[in-house]
Amino acid sequence: MASTTLTQDVLNRTLLARQGLLTPFDGTLAGTVEAIGAIQAQYWPAVAVSLLTRNSTATVAGVHDAFERRELVVGSSIRGTVHAVSRADHPLYAAVSEATNADVTRTKDEVLDPGMRELRTAVLAFAAEQPREAGEFLAFAQQWVAEHPGAMSPANLDYHESRNWRPIYRSNALIRVPVDGRWATATGPKTYLYQPERAADTDAAIATLVRRHLAAFGPAAVDDVATWLGLKVTAARAVISGFDDLVTYTDEGGRTLYDVPDGEIVEGDVDAAPRLLPRFDSILLAHNAKHRQRIISREYWGRVYNGKNLQILPSFVVGGYVAGIWSVEVKKKLATVTLEPFHKLGKADSKALVAEAERMVRLMAPDAGEHAVGFGDRA
Repeated sequence: MASTTLTQDVLNRTLLARQGLLTPFDGTLAGTVEAIGAIQAQYWPAVAVSLLTRNSTATVAGVHDAFERRELVVGSSIRGTVHAVSRADHPLYAAVSEATNADVTRTKDEVLDPGMRELRTAVLAFAAEQPREAGEFLAFAQQWVAEHPGAMSPANLDYHESRNWRPIYRSNALIRVPVDGRWATATGPKTYLYQPERAADTDAAIATLVRRHLAAFGPAAVDDVATWLGLKVTAARAVISGFDDLVTYTDEGGRTLYDVPDGEIVEGDVDAAPRLLPRFDSILLAHNAKHRQRIISREYWGRVYNGKNLQILPSFVVGGYVAGIWSVEVKKKLATVTLEPFHKLGKADSKALVAEAERMVRLMAPDAGEHAVGFGDRA
């Protein structure tokens, strides 16, 4: 049977629905994260915003409590980038990270260096005792090297010393926790703790997350899956080929898209309320860079992506598509969201966007005495 062609608007509404951006989720925060995929967390406040806009019961305090209870964890993950995931899913992402060599930056001969492997094992035991700061890992590694002369290859020793031993604690086996135990900070967790749960079967973990990607961001092409998980395209294709129950579609450009058998497809004319997306939102990064038009036009990509410092700015969607950027500022007891549209918005859209921004700023800054929304530079 021939594949059905899905229009860009259908792919847009389907993506929004699966991300909780048409109708927000109302279950647990861990369940929401498992449904929408890992949340990029290199900018710590973005994690809460991502959940506030996707889960109708979320609060900033609730997000921090979920991390404190270890229902959610944060650390180095797929593509070597910091992500927040559920504790249950952490072993899956760690397995994919290891399989793609994204967990740490390695020299070419590290896998052949028994001394390096011994040091990594010792580092995990060191971090299992209590949370450790970066300086503690540096001192530990230097002491270990002094006590094991000649154990490491000269190449690895030089590599890690030149980087102050940062690669040894940027491992997916270590999760991040706050220095003082307080999650409610703008800077985020800065110490590292060993998270021992590991996936028993790496291939099964990869297969599970491939299906998770299709469910959260699909229908998707092979290169979309590879882009998100950091897999080689050939590896992603092999995994997808191993499933016998996937549904196939094509997009308007003729690309083959794959989907889970129970994946909901939403008509392109369904109303899409305005939503605020955080910095580095996953919905902008989950597809091949050449094929992100289901959520953002090529024209606007350069206004959201800052290539100089590799930042994905906070954006908002109107009519289902990215239509501008936003920022929040808290001065004394006034919290203000400033909206900067990329094009002129109609009155109804502007009113709905302001209402959503007002809702979000109250959630983002619940302790502020006053909340306001304004417009910055207009297109």
